Amino acid sequence: MRPLRMFLLILPAGLMLLTGPLFAADPLFASDQLFDLKKAADGVYLAVARPQTKINSNAAVIVLEDGVLIVDTHSKPSAARALMEQIKTVTSKPVRYVVDTHFHWDHYQGNAAYPQSYPEGLEIISSAQTRRNIVNIGLPRIRNEIVRLPKAIETMRQEMARATGDRRRELAEEIRGTQQYLDELKSTEAVVPNLTFENSLSIYRKDRTVQILFMGRAHTDGDVIVYLPREKIVATGDLLQGKMPYMGDSHPFEWIRTLAALEKLDFETVLPGHGDLLKGKQRLRLWKEYLTDLMRQVSELYSQGATLEETLRSVDLSSYESRIPGFRGSVAGNIEKAYRVISFED
Repeated sequence: MRPLRMFLLILPAGLMLLTGPLFAADPLFASDQLFDLKKAADGVYLAVARPQTKINSNAAVIVLEDGVLIVDTHSKPSAARALMEQIKTVTSKPVRYVVDTHFHWDHYQGNAAYPQSYPEGLEIISSAQTRRNIVNIGLPRIRNEIVRLPKAIETMRQEMARATGDRRRELAEEIRGTQQYLDELKSTEAVVPNLTFENSLSIYRKDRTVQILFMGRAHTDGDVIVYLPREKIVATGDLLQGKMPYMGDSHPFEWIRTLAALEKLDFETVLPGHGDLLKGKQRLRLWKEYLTDLMRQVSELYSQGATLEETLRSVDLSSYESRIPGFRGSVAGNIEKAYRVISFED
């Protein structure tokens, strides 16, 4: 299908977030070398944020003959600007393409940094559904955060007044980070994709081909992957990543089918939305096994009349605990999501 071109979104007066300069002094931006640029192939890198930065997600960097393609832009423009500076250590080419793999805040809210730095000829690309999700869900979330975070900061200040020792220091650091994030949200002009597609979009260059593919609903209803067939590399966002699947906005049964479709591609390296480089298809097969097992057990219990509480007690996925990082913190939420899907509550 021919791609649909759209303009960058400047929020209307009632939704304008611009209350200060976009490039205000920022300790994050001033920091040096926030990312480990992990080389997957010549001109292809996974930007993994160093732990102390508290940047929540990865970006992929793909150097083309006429510019750079970035996959995902982190949760705030300052992180994206820091990555842009670090990219200059491996190439002097400008950023020409940005791909938003899905609408979650930690993968697209840094979009605004790129047209500010590269105002000519930049394309911000996503599936058509992801663009709709950013407009209808992502942008209202930003407005909600601007209202919510001051209340959260005040609650933390009240707790800090009673706290001592390490807890007091932890709260002080959390307040500082939250305030910086809030200030950045207030001073950022939200930017949405200006180039969308339904199923696939390819970029052909002499040195490499980039295929941007929607392979089915999964982590969200608009996930795309970025595939380099010559290099046998795929950037997957959160459709496949290093930790437990987050299933809040997912379509679990379709996710299993989408993983099966992804498995058919000829790739050897995964650039995930979180975590380190992944080699081979072992993580993909593990996730497919986990999701299949989860949905099977919950479906069987529901068919026997089990309540959500009974299902939470009865599902046994313990064999995955040692194999998937973050298991304990996510498994209950995944079971609850599966139950809501199977019971038609979601």
